[in-house]
Amino acid sequence: MLSLAGCGTLIARTPDSHTRYDYYKGTQANVQLLTMRGASGYDGYATMFCWITIVCPVVAIVSLPVDAVADTALLPYDAMNH
Repeated sequence: MLSLAGCGTLIARTPDSHTRYDYYKGTQANVQLLTMRGASGYDGYATMFCWITIVCPVVAIVSLPVDAVADTALLPYDAMNH
């Protein structure tokens, strides 16, 4: 479980990520997953599958503090690439 902590930050910064946030990308991705905000089309199906497995929300909750710290550390990098 701990090896998955912080994965939202890494996933949100991949070239194929669908995140539209400039800052705190991993934290926003976790919150979006947990609240199902903006879940439509393929993303909606992926979010529903994630919730059905039960593992995904637990990982998102465990990962949230680590992602917040990592996103804070990556603020200068995000500001330069914005």
